[in-house]
Amino acid sequence: MVRTRRFGAVIVLGTMTVLTVATLSAPAGAVVTGPCSGSVEFSNDVTIRAEQPLDPASVIPAQDSALYQGLIDIPVPDEPIPFEGGLSAEVAGLGTIPIVPWGGETVEVSASGTYIYEVPSWVPKGTGDILLSASHQQGGAECTGQVKVTIEGDPGAAGIIAVTGTVLFGAGVIGAGFKKKGVA
Repeated sequence: MVRTRRFGAVIVLGTMTVLTVATLSAPAGAVVTGPCSGSVEFSNDVTIRAEQPLDPASVIPAQDSALYQGLIDIPVPDEPIPFEGGLSAEVAGLGTIPIVPWGGETVEVSASGTYIYEVPSWVPKGTGDILLSASHQQGGAECTGQVKVTIEGDPGAAGIIAVTGTVLFGAGVIGAGFKKKGVA
């Protein structure tokens, strides 16, 4: 009975360790669907392009003036047509957070400019756990894209708390496998 509980505790801890390592080291890739292309350039010489897969996660600054450009491959309309889309971030443990929506009517099929951003301090840095997702619909065409990024910097207190919690939980699981004095 004791050996079974210890073995079970070791299996649970081993599984947690493997899943944690696999999550932290998962390679990133840009995934784009639809007739779109585009790129964004950051001040740290990182460029993310829709046309090329990225591996591993791109490291981007916590605040920056990013230069973007995008194109949807549809005929240029004679009259303004509706468009809509947006960018969101999926942060491990925090869910999906909208970053910027867009929409309106236009005759343009491309856009470029500068987007100034600052990542909030509560978003984990240096972990690679951020999945950026974008979508754009215009003229009957729909495009989506995803890329995994990590924010420059150290995980800080949030990282220390997460590691400490994992270690304590693992120790508790292992401890549960040992026979207690006076308990049958």
